[in-house]
Amino acid sequence: MSIKEDAYRYAIKNAFEHAGKSEIGPLIGKLKALHADTPVPELMPIAIEIVKQVNGMSSKEIEEAFNGFQEGYELKPKAEREGLPELEWAKATENNPKGEKVVTRYAPNPNGPFHLGNARAAYLSYAYAEKYGGEFILRFEDTDPKIKKPIDNPEKVFREDLNWLGIKVGKVFFASDRMKIYYSYMRKLIEQGNAYVCKCESESWRELIQQKKACEHRELTSEIQLKEFEKMLSNELKEGQAVLRIKTDLENKDPSIRDWWLARIVDNPDNPRVKEDYHVWPSYMFQSAIDDHEMGVTFILRGQEHSQNQTKQEFLYDYFGWKYPHAVHFGRLKIGEMVLSTSKIKEGIENNDYTGWDDIKLGTIKALRRRGFKPEVLHKIIVDSGLTTSDANISMVKMGAYNKELIQEEAQRTTYIIDTIKLEVHFPNAIEAEKEGESFSFKQGISEFMISESEIKKIKEPIFRLRNIGNVRVENKEGLLLDGQFVGKETTGKQVLQWLSETIDLELLLPNGQKEIGAIEKRNLKKGQYLYLEKKGYCIIDSIDEGRPKAWFCHE
Repeated sequence: MSIKEDAYRYAIKNAFEHAGKSEIGPLIGKLKALHADTPVPELMPIAIEIVKQVNGMSSKEIEEAFNGFQEGYELKPKAEREGLPELEWAKATENNPKGEKVVTRYAPNPNGPFHLGNARAAYLSYAYAEKYGGEFILRFEDTDPKIKKPIDNPEKVFREDLNWLGIKVGKVFFASDRMKIYYSYMRKLIEQGNAYVCKCESESWRELIQQKKACEHRELTSEIQLKEFEKMLSNELKEGQAVLRIKTDLENKDPSIRDWWLARIVDNPDNPRVKEDYHVWPSYMFQSAIDDHEMGVTFILRGQEHSQNQTKQEFLYDYFGWKYPHAVHFGRLKIGEMVLSTSKIKEGIENNDYTGWDDIKLGTIKALRRRGFKPEVLHKIIVDSGLTTSDANISMVKMGAYNKELIQEEAQRTTYIIDTIKLEVHFPNAIEAEKEGESFSFKQGISEFMISESEIKKIKEPIFRLRNIGNVRVENKEGLLLDGQFVGKETTGKQVLQWLSETIDLELLLPNGQKEIGAIEKRNLKKGQYLYLEKKGYCIIDSIDEGRPKAWFCHE
């Protein structure tokens, strides 16, 4: 059922059971359970509208509506879908025993490493190609040599992240290697009379297009257009003096679709792969459409912000007599307040707000990997999010819960204390104890422990329990060194203190970018090893420099 239908049913039920009045709070709770992917701000106006409607009904009308819902009334949350939604067009049929071949592509602009948001397109594209025995293509759309300049060695950078995600890369293409192909198609469009060189000033052209009027260059002959295009290619026409436009529908209600630009002039292009002197660069819209056809792409998965691409690109496909690929558009995938914008991350790195693309505060794949998240967590989040057009904001709590299931068995447990103080305990006899899977022996006499200064000061009674050891009496809780007397294992002390025997410092990087130093039990640690810090959460060892391990906090 739709959100509105569910809201009506539960508002009626609520009103029937509460003297004809429905309440917003309980209704929002029900809707949130049924439509977990829809943010509360989107549910709220629907709930307000329905509550107002139901509360305006008479008691008799409410009763009649309620009785009509009696059988099987109590709605249950939708059963979770397992795996990817099916593609009906890819299934085998009587006329096509093998079904239509699934060819997908992940086509990033390589101006920065990718993050959870665009990992959705990458993983779903790969997963669908695998599901139907098709083909997955990696294509770098690097034809913006002025604003979105490519990073160094993008293939290596992206392969590293894609491999970690479990995506096996097959064919790899760079759009900047295919400039002559684009020029060929541009010329064909001009020869057909379906493209023209526009030399209008940008403001005057916008005014015309808003008025649904053609510019003076639109109806010039193909011969004249081709000559003008050659001037663009030779750089006789300079940057800003001309653009190549496609003829579309000037009456279209969306101004951005009216005669959108195919190519522009760049006087001083900056693309590390391009050695030839190219001054005409295709738009993303044109380049992507041509490459999808040339590479046999049959299924395009992209964000909702690209939903109008199909409308624009279908003009090209119609002019060339091509069939447009199947396409789906999904909402944005975000992680809490994490920054995902490539431009904002670049700016932050330049301003020293972030240490790099793998800064702990970022939602890049590099950062999430370094922070200790398993790729299976992202698989689950992406697949569970499906192909819905709604935006989804994934909480770190949810991501942490998924990751915990995968790492809790391999994570070593250890006590973690950030405000240590030394406690000397006198044992009248030798004592054996076990903690976190380790055995400890304390000889007769004095043994040293590290405990939390703040925790012991909270204890009001003179006797407390050292975890897994027994009762200790401390007369004075002030000073840098505390003296204690072991008084037996019988349960006496109501409050239990954690302790460390032989310690090492652990430098822990927190999600807000701050660092804290705590103590843990001394042990041999390795880079990439998980620890469970009791009362703190999970972390992963990032490095071991000069004997002090450094760790990144994963999650609680």
